[in-house]
Amino acid sequence: MDVCKILMVIFAICGPNIVCRGDRYYAQLLKDMFQNYSKLVRPVKNYSDAIDVKLLLFLSQVIKLDERMQTLQSNAWLTLEWVDEYLQWDPDDYNGIENFKIPSEKLWMPDVVLYNNADEYKEYLNGKIIMVHHDGSLMWASPGIFITSCIIDVTNFPFDEQKCEMKFGPWQYEGTEVKVTGSGECNATVFNSDGQWDITEIIAASHEVEYPDAPGKLYTDVTYTIKFRRRPYYYVFNMILPCGFVSLVALLTFFLPPESGEKISLGITVLLSLTVFLLLVAETMPPTSNVPVVGKFFMSTMALVCSSLALSVVILNLHYTEPEGMAVPWWVRKYILGMLGPMLFPFRQVRKRRDYLSHKVSIKSDVYMWDVEELMNITETSLQANQNGCTCVGNDTAGKEDTTNHHTSPTRSTNSRSDVFLREILRETKKLTSTREKKREEKHKQAEWRRVALVMDRIFLLLFIFGTLVTFGVMINSMKGEKDVE
Repeated sequence: MDVCKILMVIFAICGPNIVCRGDRYYAQLLKDMFQNYSKLVRPVKNYSDAIDVKLLLFLSQVIKLDERMQTLQSNAWLTLEWVDEYLQWDPDDYNGIENFKIPSEKLWMPDVVLYNNADEYKEYLNGKIIMVHHDGSLMWASPGIFITSCIIDVTNFPFDEQKCEMKFGPWQYEGTEVKVTGSGECNATVFNSDGQWDITEIIAASHEVEYPDAPGKLYTDVTYTIKFRRRPYYYVFNMILPCGFVSLVALLTFFLPPESGEKISLGITVLLSLTVFLLLVAETMPPTSNVPVVGKFFMSTMALVCSSLALSVVILNLHYTEPEGMAVPWWVRKYILGMLGPMLFPFRQVRKRRDYLSHKVSIKSDVYMWDVEELMNITETSLQANQNGCTCVGNDTAGKEDTTNHHTSPTRSTNSRSDVFLREILRETKKLTSTREKKREEKHKQAEWRRVALVMDRIFLLLFIFGTLVTFGVMINSMKGEKDVE
């Protein structure tokens, strides 16, 4: 408690004198510096001398890099340094005061603007504090939100690297009046990544440019080239991998049997899924002629899926060939079933068993047909013999004609009806046998077309896999080519 009272007494006695003494020298310094100072005049004693303005840029954060609007919104720390020859003093004359701070509205300021500004122009130099040193050097420093135009190349999206520029320079003062130079860096203690972009390098370059609105005059500027590298994992896990899985699902359309009736439905579902992913890419990318690699990959995959739908239609038409249709041509039977079938269709033993069973059925049918034909021939022969025998008996025994006819007429009448009935049975049996043989041939034709459809399905599967691999290869090669060019 006693210590606090002692400190309060000391401050009450000495504090005001110290403050007054400091304020007095500071006020005298400001009075002397700004007695004849004008912020409307360029602060050089020799009018032909140019003021060297040094710029220093620290990029703090990438707020948004809008690919569609082609703009970069960033948070940057900007520093300007120059020498004001009218603001120089000896610190010993002012009780060792070496510097002071003053609002920027009280001093001459270089009219440095952001050339490639994509937002409304603001006086960002005013309303800030400037540090003035005794040797005349001034330092203006302030953070700011800058929105600049940036040409974004999305060819390698999402494995791309971008270059954006921030161009600072005086708007009215020529190169003979104000000359700007600059430097910049990406400091890990300053930069905060937004999770999508990493800054790899910042390059500062000074230029002297003649503009069409002021011919014959050179203006200086500092262009900061900021190189970004995108973090692709978000797009890999949310766009590329799902698209790859959907492409793999498209392969299942070739394994579905035609009897399921879902080949076309599955292909259309895959096509709609790819369309959704393509719309997501289109919403992200700018409306330019540069199509990203991912977009090309999606379009190629959609083309492959569309082709798989067309091929599925062909397979279904082959599988459901009508019995009244044409038979399998000899060249299809020879080259597709005979040559490609054993290589692409692994169920060879099943097919041999099926051929054996059909051959066995054919043998039974032939035997059955042989029995029917023999029966018909025997019946015809017996009927003719019966008729001939009855006629001969009538000729040889003319005397007994009345008696024989009297006794045999009912029998002959019954035999005739039996013969007609037997002929009808044989005729109907022959029709049934012919119909059965025709159906067997139709089933054999359908089974052969189905085997052709199965072999063609395997061929189309290999073509789809080959097209998918080619698409992946072209995408990877194009990405490597773009990186080599860069």
